[in-house]
Amino acid sequence: MCRAAAANPSLTPEALEALLANSRTAEGAAANPSLPVPRMHVLLDHCLTNTATPPPDEHRKTTPT
Repeated sequence: MCRAAAANPSLTPEALEALLANSRTAEGAAANPSLPVPRMHVLLDHCLTNTATPPPDEHRKTTPT
């Protein structure tokens, strides 16, 4: 399936889950207007917990003393 199919608002939640699992269609599926809100929250939580943060030692190196 292509990104256009992932953006199709008539897709079922099951079809969207399959598209979310594919790296080529995941972005379109995540933006799909019929994506259930609870699933959207899971995706957002995943994004927020996987953000890169500098290690604590890195912060100390850039902070003037």
